Amino acid sequence: MKTTFTKLAITSIILLFSFVVKSKAQTYYNLYLCDNATATLHPVEPITPLVTGDKVHWFLDGNEILPAKEYDGTNASIDLIVPASLTVGLHKYTSAIENAGGCIGPQSNEFTVYKLPTKTLDLTKNRAAYCAEENNSIKDATITATTTLTPALPPLPDGIEYEYTWSATFKDKAADPAVSVNPITSIGQINGNEFKLNTKNAGIYEFTATVKYKRTAAAVAASSALKANDGCEVSQTATQIVTVTPIPTKPTITLN
Repeated sequence: MKTTFTKLAITSIILLFSFVVKSKAQTYYNLYLCDNATATLHPVEPITPLVTGDKVHWFLDGNEILPAKEYDGTNASIDLIVPASLTVGLHKYTSAIENAGGCIGPQSNEFTVYKLPTKTLDLTKNRAAYCAEENNSIKDATITATTTLTPALPPLPDGIEYEYTWSATFKDKAADPAVSVNPITSIGQINGNEFKLNTKNAGIYEFTATVKYKRTAAAVAASSALKANDGCEVSQTATQIVTVTPIPTKPTITLN
């Protein structure tokens, strides 16, 4: 009985481990596309090269894109443009060759295209000001960048992540000209979509940010491509300002 129980326990552990491994499996697509970016797909010629008059049939999500493209000796005659108007989500392209005798061969393996949604970026802050010295209870401020997708797409597909870029300007007083803070890490720390301002240098800091799509390291390793016109980068809808206020100097008591 004990031996049987042990075998069952081991089997259960193996099945559980298998489930965990499968649940973590990710799918990477051949191409990610966003905003007004387009892409050109080319059917690789079979063992017998195409000849003038052959036709290439293209299919999108199982439906043929008419008319078929007749080969005239150039790639352009049979290539397919993936349009910027493609709807958000996963799409599958295949192609098939028809020779001059009217015989159509099998369809190609699927070429997967994931159209990414457009996005906007908003900045918020947890406080508008703090005192410049560390002995005060409030000594930093956090600016948070929030990306909103249209249409909403929780979560992003495997292989795609956001890349945030932060920048800031500084001026001593409201009337002073603003100067760029370079590097921005001289006044705080970047943590992805958050910037923690913790400088003790008093003044007025104005923050801006951008966000764009980028491939994850795993998607790069899987040879996935991203056609994104600079990552479909967008800037924040409004900047955020934080004032670092100097504290009064230490007083001296005298006899009056």
